[in-house]
Amino acid sequence: MGRFLILFIALHVAAHGKELRIGVFGLFHPSELVLKATPRGTLLIDMAGTQWKLGGSQTARFQASRSGILCTDGDRSGSSTLVRVSSSSVKTEFILSVPGKIERRFVASLEIQVRGGELVPVVITDLETAVKSVVAAESVEGAPLEALKAQAIAARSFYVASSARHQDFQFCDTTHCQFLREPPQESNAAGAATSATKGLILLHAGAPLAALFSASCGGHTRTLAEAGMAIDGYPYYAIECRPCQQSTPHWQRSFPAEFDALLANPTEAHRIELGRILGWDALPGYNYALSRTGDHIVVNGRGEGHGIGLCQRGANAMASSGADHRLILNHYYPNTVIGYRE
Repeated sequence: MGRFLILFIALHVAAHGKELRIGVFGLFHPSELVLKATPRGTLLIDMAGTQWKLGGSQTARFQASRSGILCTDGDRSGSSTLVRVSSSSVKTEFILSVPGKIERRFVASLEIQVRGGELVPVVITDLETAVKSVVAAESVEGAPLEALKAQAIAARSFYVASSARHQDFQFCDTTHCQFLREPPQESNAAGAATSATKGLILLHAGAPLAALFSASCGGHTRTLAEAGMAIDGYPYYAIECRPCQQSTPHWQRSFPAEFDALLANPTEAHRIELGRILGWDALPGYNYALSRTGDHIVVNGRGEGHGIGLCQRGANAMASSGADHRLILNHYYPNTVIGYRE
């Protein structure tokens, strides 16, 4: 594959000099949200020009209503079509929850909109905080530092190179964009890997690459063409991944014969369609063989995810064997270089 070069250049790209808008909790279709201040700061809640202060672990509740968003805080109440939450301090930190379903800490400012009777919370955060949150969410416990560095560069590259993928915000917190959890501490391995690679992204033909990755390729990564996806610039490559060939657990699924056409042509669109009908874990990956048992199709496979780009299982194995993040990225993204985004 040739020698892996590191190219340091100044890039003025979409994500340079501005924060990211990331929609959160969309999978829960919330009609109610609870906002909690942390002991370390005071939150400023702005509703159509009216401002409340929230501090000392106080909470505020937001509910979707016919007039917009109903806001309550103890004896206070108000309504607005848009709520903004910030802080007078340098860093805004808060805890947001969908009651009874999920709670998460964010280091970001917050906007809450309402669409179709549902609340739409959007966190506005800086790129590096988003990257370390993705690395923490995507990595397995005990992953080697060099594998985490490769993951951080891939995640940062995706954010920098991608255009907005949603109507009301740029990215979401699911695997549709990048899986996002609360940011780890700097002493955490994910935080350390992000700090060590700050500003580094992948480039192809001089442009930032919206790097794709998956949990486990099953033994071979795939090209965009094999996944039935349009090629616009970087085509991706079918890369042998021996760790997945040797150690990836096998899985088996059974499907009614009516899904034969979707299974026989393993494209990403077909996997998503199966997920919408049968559940998102209906077909874990693409590396599989088909057989028939009566009126059912039996699928025996291995690997998780679309299998394009970096394989996280393979990257962990490479790092454990002594490879650094440069070699890992060179292996899974041939014909790319590492660039520095000032």
